[in-house]
Amino acid sequence: AVVSTQSGHYGRALFEGILSDLFPGIEQPTPDYDVFIKAAQTICADKNLQLTDSFTEKLIQTYEMMIVRHGFMMVGEPFAGKTVVIDCLAEMLTLLNSQGQMDELRVHYKVINPKSITMGQLFGQFDPVSHEWTDGVVANTFREQASAGNDDRRWVLFDGPVDTLWIESMNTVLDDNKKLCLMSGEIIQLSNSMNLIFETNDLSQASPATVSRCGMIYMEPGSLGWRPLFNSWLSTLPQKAQDSVGKLLTGLFDWVVDKSLRYVTKFCREIVATPQINRVQSLMKIIGIFMNKTFADDDNPDDKVLKTWTQCFFMFGCAWSLGATVNSEGREKFNEFLKELLSSKPPPTVGKIDLPFPDSASIYDAMFDKP
Repeated sequence: AVVSTQSGHYGRALFEGILSDLFPGIEQPTPDYDVFIKAAQTICADKNLQLTDSFTEKLIQTYEMMIVRHGFMMVGEPFAGKTVVIDCLAEMLTLLNSQGQMDELRVHYKVINPKSITMGQLFGQFDPVSHEWTDGVVANTFREQASAGNDDRRWVLFDGPVDTLWIESMNTVLDDNKKLCLMSGEIIQLSNSMNLIFETNDLSQASPATVSRCGMIYMEPGSLGWRPLFNSWLSTLPQKAQDSVGKLLTGLFDWVVDKSLRYVTKFCREIVATPQINRVQSLMKIIGIFMNKTFADDDNPDDKVLKTWTQCFFMFGCAWSLGATVNSEGREKFNEFLKELLSSKPPPTVGKIDLPFPDSASIYDAMFDKP
């Protein structure tokens, strides 16, 4: 049996405690994934991704689940890394196949959004006039993947909400017999190299009958955090910006972002609830727009001027990203908070703020106008 702690960060200690009580004195052996991790490092470097411990863990869990279950679900909020895990794992296994390691096979996969089309278009339907049968996207995809003439891995990825309107039709496929039964009477047998992967936000509409047939991998944005996204984004800036203000940007983000996110969550009310990583990504995009415009106008700006401008880019971006979704009362609070924070003693990598927000105006009224 394969036992993997996939209950999230906070349930891990409890789960391992239960295991130690059930099997006292027995230590779970650690598998050797050195070759697997080296492949992950290669793919992540090519795709400008950060191979964090949590990301590596999810890659291994997904690989193990794929081996023991032909159908499994990846559940988690946006920015948890679900899509990236699947993309990286597919490229990793293909790379291992080309290197002749781990006896792995190449991966081919198709992505279907089940909620973007009707049930008839998804599984197939009879024409109401001619009574002629027309195959749906799922039927055509399954038939194509099941009839492939080689042993390569074939994945069918359902990327969208899981609900009873369409998932109940998949129960026979998720059973051990692995057969898709269509209304036309046709039965499509899945091959042994096929996997069904469901990428979804939650399981609030899924029935116990479906959930019990699938393996589960839970992914949470908090395990990943915003720093891997920041490190990847930083490497996309112009090289001159990375050399001149890379440490400054890192210091500004470390100094302000977490404190601002906590303040908004605790003391402000959002008009539209927005995940924290979305707001941090908005901050990066705002800075990136200013930075790219700066280097489009002048490919070699003065280092001192660029430092001052970068501070201004960041300050303006904080107002319209980290504090952009709060209501009017929250704006007053966040205005006072951010001004007070930026007027406190900065870390050595940031130094003195050359152009602070004006005392007489709100941070939401200030605009950076590059000369």
